[in-house]
This record gives sequence, structure tokens and C-alpha cells, in this order.
Amino acid sequence: MATAVAQDAEELAFGTKLLTVYRGAYFLLAAITAAEFAGRDAPPWCYAVLIVMPVSFWVMVPPGIDPTDWDRRGRAHLVVAYAAVTALSLHNPDGIVLMYVLMPLTFTFVEATIPAMLLSTYIFGMNGALQARKAHWEHGAVASIGVEVVVVLGFSFLMARLVQWLADRVEERGRLLQELEATRAELAETHHQAGVRVERERMAREIHDTLAQGFTSILMLIQAAGITVDSDAEATRKRLDLAERVARDNLAEARALVAAQGPAEGAEPAEPLAEVLGRTVAALGEELEVAASFAVAGTEYELSPTVQVVLVRVLQESLANIRKHAEARSVAVELAYRPFATRLTVVDDGRGFEPGPGKGGYGLPGMRARLAQVGGEAEVVSTPGRGTTVRVEVPQ
Repeated sequence: MATAVAQDAEELAFGTKLLTVYRGAYFLLAAITAAEFAGRDAPPWCYAVLIVMPVSFWVMVPPGIDPTDWDRRGRAHLVVAYAAVTALSLHNPDGIVLMYVLMPLTFTFVEATIPAMLLSTYIFGMNGALQARKAHWEHGAVASIGVEVVVVLGFSFLMARLVQWLADRVEERGRLLQELEATRAELAETHHQAGVRVERERMAREIHDTLAQGFTSILMLIQAAGITVDSDAEATRKRLDLAERVARDNLAEARALVAAQGPAEGAEPAEPLAEVLGRTVAALGEELEVAASFAVAGTEYELSPTVQVVLVRVLQESLANIRKHAEARSVAVELAYRPFATRLTVVDDGRGFEPGPGKGGYGLPGMRARLAQVGGEAEVVSTPGRGTTVRVEVPQ
């Protein structure tokens, strides 16, 4: 819409400048013709006609006129102008240079080429014939006048075509601008949709890696507490306390996501990465009542906050799979600082599975998507009945 308005404004500006040129040329050529007539003692009505022609154009096609009225009012002026030039030629055909502004006007306001050529031929042919008669049809004068008529007609036609070509270029440019604006709008919409899709995928990963896993943990703890509620009050209380702690952590994650602040834990860890990972592994061991160990290998170096978040989420996803599927008795996690990459390894002695396309649900594809964001890779090795090993590496 904005481009269409700009195109209309550009065409209006071009047409306004063109009409301004015509008005100036009209007054200039009228003055030249008046000077020619002054040397021949022309009657007063001739000078009146010379004044009427440019003034009538100014009045009929005034500055600021609605562009939709240009052609209609311009053609009305042509009727007046052709009648005036005919009268002046009949009186004295010599020196009527006003015809040179009349030709471009004709081709401007009469869009069809043949009618415009016929009108131009009429005015120049009539004036030429009157000049030839005044010269008593002397062969040299007739030939000279004929050549002049042909040259002027050709020049007028070419000038009119040039003006039309310029107008067409303005229109074409406006059309291209409109197409460009439409293309930009389409690309903007495409980018917006792509951004929405990426954001939805990001939110889905965050929810899966935090809230969904937390709810799963709470559910399992409550179910375990239900089993021991009558036989072991201390174990029941311990599991309920742990469920409450997981629920509070989940609430913090939910508030962070709603506030668009990213993960509550691990986005820019206030504590070392090893402590965050170690606490996460210890919480799993306490929750499942299994042996859970965490070790650090190599010389620790600083990792970017983004890489730290990825490693925390990868560990959470791996432990969530152990919680839901492995039925493991022990879990071992190692964070190894290597010369060119950081490796996180998670090993369990659970029931394992047969790796392959479509295996692992949403978690493993989400894990690989997170790693791809930081140039990392994941390897999952598992055999039914012999546990699972998840090994990931991210470049330093």
C-alpha cells in the first residue's frame, strides 16, 4: 500500500514537472511570435490570440490539477489552440513558432498515435501550404517548406515519444518498487514464520528438558511414597520432601520461561559447572535410591554460558531417560576437559535398548539439536540388557 502511494506520488511529480515545462515554453514561444508579428504590423487581434493561447492552457490545465483531469482538460485546450493557430496561419503563416509547443502537447494529451499524427500533419501541412501559396508555389520554396514540415513532424514525434518513454519508465519503476515491496513483505512473513517455528522448537525443548522431566520425577516420588506410606514413615517423608524440592525447582523454571529469561539454572551459572552437574547427579541417586557418581577429569577451563547450559540440559535429558526407562542400579557421570573439546559421559547399567532411527522419542533429537547450536556431537551406545552410554563433545 505504501509503495503504491509512493508510485502515484512519483508519477504525479513527473507529470507536474512536464506541465510546468509546457507552460514556460508556451509563454516563451508566444513572446517570440509576438515579436515576429510586431515587425509585420499585425492587427491587435493577433496579439490577443497570442495571449489567449498560453493563458487558456494555464487556466484549463492549472498547477495542482487532479491528474485524472489532465487528459480531458488538455484535449479541451487543444481545440482552442488549434483554432487559434489556424486563424494566425490564415492571416500570416510565417513565424508561428507556437506550433512547436503544440506538437508535444498533442502527443501528450492524445494517447493514440495515429490521431496525434493526423492532427500534427494538419497543423504543419496547413501552415506549410499557406506558406507555399504565399511564395506563389515556387518550386524551391515548396521543396524547402516540405522538408521543413517533414523534419518538424519527425522531431515533434520523437520528442513526444521521448516524453512518453520517460513516463513509461516512471511507471515501470513504480511497478518494480511495488513488486519489490511485495517480495520484501513475503520474505518478512517467511522469516517471521521461521522465527516462530524456531522459537516454538526452543520452548518445546526447554519445557521437555525442565518441566516435563520435573513432573515425571515428582510423579515417581509420590508413587514411591504411596507404597511406603503405611510401612515406612521416614522413607515416605524423605520422598515427599524430595518431591517438594523438585516442585519448587520446576516452579522457578516455569517462572523463568514465562518471563522469557531462559533457564533458571545454568543460563549463567553462579556456581561452577562441575558443582551444578554433580548436584544434579546426586539428586537422581537420592530420588531413585541408586549408586550415582560424578567425576571430573583434566584441567578445568572456562566454558561459555551457552555451552554450560547445553551440557546441563544434556545431562538432565540423559538422567531423565534413566529415570523413566533404564531401571538402572548405578549411574556414572564424567566431565572431561580435553585439549580441544569438553566431553560429558553418562553410563548406566540398566536394561538398555536397540539404537536406531526413531528411537529415543523427543529427548535424543532435542539433545542433538541443542548440541548442534554449539557445534557439538552426541554418541549413544546401548545394548539390550547391558546398559547405555551417552557421550557428547563440544568444542573448546
